[in-house]
Amino acid sequence: MPLLTLSDPQAHSLSVRAKALVFEDARSVDVLARLRQIAPSEATVLVMGETGTGKEIVARHIHELSQRRERAFVAVNCGALADTLIESELFGHEKGAFTGAVSSKPGWFEAASGGTLFLDEIGDLPLGMQVKLLRVLQEGEVVRVGARQPIRVDVRLVAATNVSLQQAVAAGHFREDLFYRLNVAPIVLPPLRERPGDILPLVEYFMAFYQQRLGLAAPTLSAEAVQRLLQHAWPGNIRELENAVHHALLVCQGGYVTPKDLQLSTMPARASRPPEPAASEPVTPQAALGAGLERLFDAELPDLWEAIERTVMSKAFEYCERNQLQTARLLGISRNIVRARLLEYGQIPGSVRGAIAEPLTSPPESQRVLRPSAPCVRIGFQRIGLLPLVKEHGGLDAVLSARGFRVEWIEYPGGIQMVEAFQGSQLSFAGVGEGPPVFAQAARVPIVYIAAEAPAPTDEALVVPLGSPVRSVRELAGKRIALNRGANVHYLLIRALEEAGLQYEDVEVVYLTPAEARLAFEQGHVDAWAIWAPLLHELLATGGGRVLRDASGLTDNTVLYIGSETLVQAQPELVGLFFGQLTAVAATCAPHRFPRRVDDSLLAEQQAVADTFHRYNLLGRAVRIRDSRSAATTKSAVGTASP
Repeated sequence: MPLLTLSDPQAHSLSVRAKALVFEDARSVDVLARLRQIAPSEATVLVMGETGTGKEIVARHIHELSQRRERAFVAVNCGALADTLIESELFGHEKGAFTGAVSSKPGWFEAASGGTLFLDEIGDLPLGMQVKLLRVLQEGEVVRVGARQPIRVDVRLVAATNVSLQQAVAAGHFREDLFYRLNVAPIVLPPLRERPGDILPLVEYFMAFYQQRLGLAAPTLSAEAVQRLLQHAWPGNIRELENAVHHALLVCQGGYVTPKDLQLSTMPARASRPPEPAASEPVTPQAALGAGLERLFDAELPDLWEAIERTVMSKAFEYCERNQLQTARLLGISRNIVRARLLEYGQIPGSVRGAIAEPLTSPPESQRVLRPSAPCVRIGFQRIGLLPLVKEHGGLDAVLSARGFRVEWIEYPGGIQMVEAFQGSQLSFAGVGEGPPVFAQAARVPIVYIAAEAPAPTDEALVVPLGSPVRSVRELAGKRIALNRGANVHYLLIRALEEAGLQYEDVEVVYLTPAEARLAFEQGHVDAWAIWAPLLHELLATGGGRVLRDASGLTDNTVLYIGSETLVQAQPELVGLFFGQLTAVAATCAPHRFPRRVDDSLLAEQQAVADTFHRYNLLGRAVRIRDSRSAATTKSAVGTASP
């Protein structure tokens, strides 16, 4: 049986990528023949196929059959790179090129020079970076960020995509010249449903692999299980099949695998060969959605927004097999919102009132109808602390509406992004961690401290994949650690390294938003992730990682509430209203989060954070928290306000 696997599959975390590819089916045999024909050349290869079809395995096999087999093979997932760091990651940077660039660093092109560079999800590259990539391919040289002199590189490029680049070109999302530069030697990997002859050989391989890994006796597939495997549409391709086999070996009884043990999804398969749209009118999902909305607008249906929201929520819930947490992740909203909407729509049993408390204050309807010119109070929040509960509660919106204000809630991936919004005068209030206000004061952003929640040191941690050999913080030396710049976990990392006797320079810190970091963590592009709740608890609950060190004994991990200094000075009564709603919601829904006003102990804790960041050259200047105008303003504003 012709079989390709990832080199050293034990080194790869479970279910991160398809780890094997067989060539029993006639269509697969054709693919293998084309691989052997193309691999010995120096031609750029574009591998196309759905997610989970084994594109990285193909790329590695091309490298192993080429004249470059003794040199490096470097795999980079373009979809896991932060937009602000893509150029640095691919082409490298010089010391001082940007904040956090404490030393010069070669990029992935330099690391792969003489060998093969595999760029997965090439269609996710921003247009600006596509231009720079095209130049590198044409000139054979890179220029590091912050440098002027080009560096020659000798790289064979293998790119992969799970989307139609032709459609992306037609829609203006991908450069036509780069597409033709990549499409020299295309390879199309058929989805698993189109090569049924590979299904049972793959099952045999994965059963042997997990049998050995889990230390189990060899199970037997029932005839019904075999039939179910052959009839399934495999929308997740080889990765789905691998997961199904792994699950079956964990739960089967008596050494006998039944269809129920496979736990196959009911999601429909994608169309095998979608017709190519006309060049003049590409049918992208966004275009189809826009056309559908236009038809709904023309119909002038009553309560249109409610109908659209109901449809989106119901379809997403169905797509995620009625899993609320997965639905929240898919839509990029909180689980509380998902649960409330599903209760409202009758999709799940329970009480809407139990999911979201009623507003504390319910002024007359006439008082809540605001003119478009009403002043706006913008509140930034993330999935931490009381603010998500306050938003769902509705009481703050009600009391501010009664006083002539509009309220706009804006969700951010992390605290430092909210600091940047304050800097642009885009926010009124926000809930952040201990680190972001320090960075704000160092940048002279006009904010004030308003309140703080109780410490929660177990709600943030350094985590590693379950299969990671790293067992202590000290073993992170030389490893890549993802975190959101300036977050609480940035301070946790420093304190944990100090505790382990390591220097900050002993690890490579990669600044990524939580969503970007999660993808990089799951795909093995970082060795550890500094993260906070609820993402931390979700990760642990799904078995996606384990805690290496939480903040216990290192830092309090306190949620802080800050406001715009300009707003507080102009409307001091808003601080009291804001604080009052925090305490009211905490008393009703989360007593363990009950907020306290700003005091000397809080300022001392913040000073310790500021001094640490400054000692590690992470701040632009030294910050004196106690003497800052923001702290003084807060004490007077909150001290005189009444909830």
